[in-house]
Amino acid sequence: MNKSKTKRKTRSDKFPLTHHSTGQYCKKIKGKMHYFGKNKKQALERYLEQAAFLHNGKAKMFKNTNGNITLKSLCNIYLQHQQAKAASAEITIRHHADQISCLKKFMSFIGQHRKINEISTLDLQNYSRKLRCTYNSAHRMNLHISIMKAMFHWAKKNDILDYIPNIDAVSSVKIIHKQRHVFTSGEIYRLFDFADVQTRAMIWLGLNCGFGCTDCTELEWNNLDLVSGRVKLARGKTGVSRDLPLWPETIQSLEKIPKSGKLVFYTSGNKPLIRTTYHINKDGSSKYSNINLVTSRFSKLMKKAGIQAPKGTGFYTLRRTAATVAARSGDPFAVQRLLGHANLKMATRYVQDVSKQTDRVIENSRKYIIQVKT
Repeated sequence: MNKSKTKRKTRSDKFPLTHHSTGQYCKKIKGKMHYFGKNKKQALERYLEQAAFLHNGKAKMFKNTNGNITLKSLCNIYLQHQQAKAASAEITIRHHADQISCLKKFMSFIGQHRKINEISTLDLQNYSRKLRCTYNSAHRMNLHISIMKAMFHWAKKNDILDYIPNIDAVSSVKIIHKQRHVFTSGEIYRLFDFADVQTRAMIWLGLNCGFGCTDCTELEWNNLDLVSGRVKLARGKTGVSRDLPLWPETIQSLEKIPKSGKLVFYTSGNKPLIRTTYHINKDGSSKYSNINLVTSRFSKLMKKAGIQAPKGTGFYTLRRTAATVAARSGDPFAVQRLLGHANLKMATRYVQDVSKQTDRVIENSRKYIIQVKT
């Protein structure tokens, strides 16, 4: 049988993208499906913009001197880079999930196919106003703004863009720190009356060591020395080390926790109480979901205990209570070390009603001044 003389098409001769059942053009790169839109010509342009980065998986990128890249392309490149950082534990998976969520909202408002050089100062200011209308929390608004700014700063620093929008025209929302609820001793004992073994131990850690939800869920048995009664755990957010004494009540509650792994606290299915899950939808898009069973369980516990507290009161209120009680010692540096803060400024935000101490300080100042005068 004679071999056909017709030259077979090589892969490079073919259109590089596949037409997906969803109507979008896509390409599987390094085991992950990437989508580039339904318009064939535009999809090819978007793929070619990102191809070097997606295939290499590293910062083999181009420098776009006129901002002629689309917002979606920039977001994809940035998020790919951040995903690599999350994989190497440089940033948390939860923060990466926040980056994805915030930039999706930013693209939705600005327009994902807008060129970077078309984004005006007015666009950014209108986006800021939209956030103010959407969120009541200043912290949440500032998270969106900071992630957007971080992306543009990163693009300029890494020679992705020479030109970036006037992001300095958008400022963070000023946070007004109000007096927050702290638990009374009566409320704390009511919580203990209804708490299970795990939650009881976490409550003691919150009051004894100022631990928050993440501190409790990241606590490992090798961080504890129940014989000498100490816990050594660096705060993940700041990296500040903490070496704290444990109360006898805290030790007793921890001794009742069965060991089922390196972590102290697990679900009945032996999973961490706080975790981030990753889902791939039918259309190929991905989604991160944050699960925080500490918060949800504590909220149910407060209802069982009949504690009626202002909105925003939850497990973290134990940390605030610990800071407020500790501040009555009169040593602000001890409070700072307890909370694992990098500076005193943050520690003071957790301290609530210390008006008696303030009155005492003012009265002592008066006595000193009168004594000097006489």
